[in-house]
Amino acid sequence: MKKNHIPNPDVSVFIKLLDRGFKLSVPADQEIFYRDGYEVFMERVQQLKKKGKGYDDIEAIALTSIECLVALQRNIEETNHLLAMFENRIDSLDVHVTEAIPN
Repeated sequence: MKKNHIPNPDVSVFIKLLDRGFKLSVPADQEIFYRDGYEVFMERVQQLKKKGKGYDDIEAIALTSIECLVALQRNIEETNHLLAMFENRIDSLDVHVTEAIPN
């Protein structure tokens, strides 16, 4: 490997919340996740602010953050469930292949 070859350089992503901006240094291969995630997050914040309950900025950001965490937890739970199902299928397949191989 060459000395000047950097496998995963960092790039800057700017995120603005309320009246503050944050310049994040993120791995280049993850930049799209930060940019897309920020856009979706801010869209959800705006949706909550426009709802009839009239959430202010802080409330909408807090609720959106909680929604994101809950979605992540649900995805982790679903992934674990799918992984367990996959492992069961592999175990079943292993048993069938072992039984099919003549001794």
